[in-house]
Order: sequence, then C-alpha cells, then structure tokens
Amino acid sequence: RAATIVMVLLVLYVKAEFENIESVTFPAPEYHYCFDVKDGQSDEDRKGVFMCAEDTQELDNSRGEANFVIKFPDSKKQASVVFTDVKGVTTSGVVAKSGEFVPVMGFECRGLELEAWYPTKGAVIKSTGGTVWKDVDLSEDPDGWFEYCENASNSVGVTDIQFEIRKHKS
Repeated sequence: RAATIVMVLLVLYVKAEFENIESVTFPAPEYHYCFDVKDGQSDEDRKGVFMCAEDTQELDNSRGEANFVIKFPDSKKQASVVFTDVKGVTTSGVVAKSGEFVPVMGFECRGLELEAWYPTKGAVIKSTGGTVWKDVDLSEDPDGWFEYCENASNSVGVTDIQFEIRKHKS
C-alpha cells in the first residue's frame, strides 16, 4: 500500500527585540530561508537546507511545481515545499513589531516537516531614523546585529531572534 503524502500548511513566526528599529524584512522572493527538514514518513532529516521562492522545480509524475523538492532515501515519493502568502495572516517576510511573534511566511509542505529555521544573509533592516541596511547577515553574531544610525544619531540593534513553526488551520 502506497503511503499518502499529506499537505500541511506551516507558518514561520519570527520574534526579535528591536532597539531603534522600524522593521526587519526577509525580502520576497529572493531571500533564501534555511531550515532543518524532516521526512514526514520516517526519522530521516536534513540540516541546513536552503529554499527560495524564486526557485521552481517540476515535480515527478505531476504537472505541478514547487520551490523546494527533496527525495529522502527510504521514501518512494518526492517531498516538496511551496512558498505561500497566507491571506490576512503572513506579512510577506516583514517583522515590524519588537518582542512579538510575527507570521512572516507560509509554506505548503508535502511529505516533510520544517523542524528549525536559521536566519541567514539577505535581510533588510530599517531604523526608526530611516536608515536602511541591505543584505544583512543575522547569523554572523550570536549576540545580535548592531549598527549606528547617522540620521537619528543613535545606536540600533536586533537581538534575541527566536522562531516558531506553527501549523496553520484554514
């Protein structure tokens, strides 16, 4: 009997503490999200897998396509992820509140689960003074990201980055 591949809609929630920061954006569609993924049928997993909404791959034996495709060794079918903006829920990659979990992006997952998320290079940070930093690597320093805003003459920072991956019930 063939295992059925179930589609699950997962939403990535991100929280960070801001100091004089207006927003942190993971710009769609070019931002590369980094996850640990787990096979939906076994304990097989892959650490540090990158996926991007700009990338599309055709699915085997299907007319469909996905933004990320993987085949786990013991699985007969491909597992896939499709980036999706959840209407009225996700912010298209923008975190504009300090200290609150914000739903940044949705992922339709078939045959796999997203286990952990890692911030990577490519974020855009805007200070309350209007300065914009592009292609920021939020993984460089475990203590956070710190800069100086010339416009407002004050220090800025993003610290204590946390995530939750939640199942979305439509």
